[in-house]
Amino acid sequence: MHAVLAKPMDWLSIQLARFSVHNGNGEGSQATAAEKLLDDPDFFCDFVQVPGDLTFTNDKKFRFTSPIQTPWAENNIVHGKLFACAENWRRHPTVILLHGWNAESGYRVLFPYLAWRLNRAGLNAAMIELPYHSHRKPRGRGAVKNFLSDDLLQVAGATRQALADTRALVAWLREQGSPFVGLWGFSLGAWLSGLLACTEPRIGSAVLTTPVSRIDRVIDELDFCRPIRKRLEGVEVRLDRLNLISHRPKLPPENILLVASEHDLFAPVETIEELWLAWNKPTIWRTRQGHISALMSAPTMERTVKWLAGKALD
Repeated sequence: MHAVLAKPMDWLSIQLARFSVHNGNGEGSQATAAEKLLDDPDFFCDFVQVPGDLTFTNDKKFRFTSPIQTPWAENNIVHGKLFACAENWRRHPTVILLHGWNAESGYRVLFPYLAWRLNRAGLNAAMIELPYHSHRKPRGRGAVKNFLSDDLLQVAGATRQALADTRALVAWLREQGSPFVGLWGFSLGAWLSGLLACTEPRIGSAVLTTPVSRIDRVIDELDFCRPIRKRLEGVEVRLDRLNLISHRPKLPPENILLVASEHDLFAPVETIEELWLAWNKPTIWRTRQGHISALMSAPTMERTVKWLAGKALD
């Protein structure tokens, strides 16, 4: 897609996102608490085990209690779907799809399509709603209702919970017998997939489609992070532990795929090139897309399904 189309789509999405970032409850002192949480050895949730209460409400939908509890009951229940590729699905590899920020429509529309394509390739597809999205969005006065807010401690906590929830699902899938679990994340989900690729040893492959790999740059540069910048005025906070370049994957480079978009205004292409070098040059596809238009590229999606199938069924 030409830049004249791709960049305006990204710009408009960034402007609209300004209205969804929570603003008003954060305190400057929370920055110190957020930094302390990020430095906690348990931040990446190595303690997570198989969820003991995972139950299916129909043939696809499941739910379980998040390993991380928050003040909001709605957010403490993880909702997900499993699209089995066969009756004996436990003998088949599984790909977990992780959606982007505020991307409930992608979860409802794009992900079932990708699950269908993965099923046809012989792979199960699983997905969960990330914290503070869809069913997990808290209600009531004073509740933080978005993954991103002016409270950096809240953002760090949401990140930790998302990692814990995904690791719990990985553990359950492996316990069920699925011989291989891969990740395919988009934007926020791609960033989380990158962090998981560096911390979760049971993952066999990871696809990061337009990953927001530099959280420090996101906060410093994007318009919808203005409430966070305002709250942090005069406060020094180390965010390097949230940047993917600060970590090294447990996976070999050939089992990682980076999908970069040349016209991306959310995740500038140079940040993904930087990540590519830091991670010992894994597979990278450089596409002529933007951050939003990349989700509409059927050829890239189909090519990714084939790449995942090649890794999982090899």
